[in-house]
Amino acid sequence: MFFLKYNLGLIHIYTGDGKGKTSASLGLALRALGHNYKVLLVQFFKFETGEKNVLSKLPNIDFLQFNAPSDFFVEYNEKVKEETKKKFFSFIKMLEEKIKYKEYDIIIFDEIIYALHMNLISEEELKNFILKKPEKSELILTGRNYPEIILNLADYITEMKKIKHPFEEKNIEARKGIEY
Repeated sequence: MFFLKYNLGLIHIYTGDGKGKTSASLGLALRALGHNYKVLLVQFFKFETGEKNVLSKLPNIDFLQFNAPSDFFVEYNEKVKEETKKKFFSFIKMLEEKIKYKEYDIIIFDEIIYALHMNLISEEELKNFILKKPEKSELILTGRNYPEIILNLADYITEMKKIKHPFEEKNIEARKGIEY
């Protein structure tokens, strides 16, 4: 079967408590790059990732990360929260401009849901941000615990279900090259 680029434009959500949400989105990005599609991969609240080291060197992909200041996670006070909120909205505005002026076939927002869980964005603001995607750009969202208002926007929802995990079974922490 033959598919053309103009068939793009759907919304995917990879969710659940299991491992593999980011990996699935990266697999989709790799497949798209193999067809010379243009990809925007944005990671939210991820600091050191192996995928950044490789993917940022490839053609046809733009790789961006939004990172809150380290004290945001330790000292969740109002000053830090307001500074981070301003930084987050500046980042979102920059993304909107980038998406508006550069045609991407695939846009991935990896763990954007953390912004909602950390009260940096409301459900309605997140919904509106998602709906601003270009009509023909495929949008992939990853993360856990999406509210119904966001799930209702999706054309695909895939749930990764944890059956067993070495963190709980063997007290093994996240490993470089495997979990990040």
